[in-house]
Amino acid sequence: MTDGALVEVHVTFGSDAEARTVARAAVEKRLAACANIVAPVHSIYWWDGAVQSQEEVAAVFKTAEARKDDLVAFIAEAHSYDVPSIIVHRPVDVNGPYAAWVEAETGAVP
Repeated sequence: MTDGALVEVHVTFGSDAEARTVARAAVEKRLAACANIVAPVHSIYWWDGAVQSQEEVAAVFKTAEARKDDLVAFIAEAHSYDVPSIIVHRPVDVNGPYAAWVEAETGAVP
């Protein structure tokens, strides 16, 4: 990739429908080259002063570093949670042709 980085953005959603809707919109807007949706995941976390337990749906968005901020802002705006879990991971190594594809599909290459 020309700017040297592909990132993965890991997000949990409250439903499969919401995960699919946000993922499709992010790909259609070219904010992500693709998104993998994994369900169900069982989350245990502190919220409102107590331990909560809930089934959620995880999604991993692949994007170019140059599109990361736009993707994160889009997800935060579209997400139904007050405080969505949006975590950016930077892989140590990525298959070159795959990285080039992500960059091309997100418009990060002029």
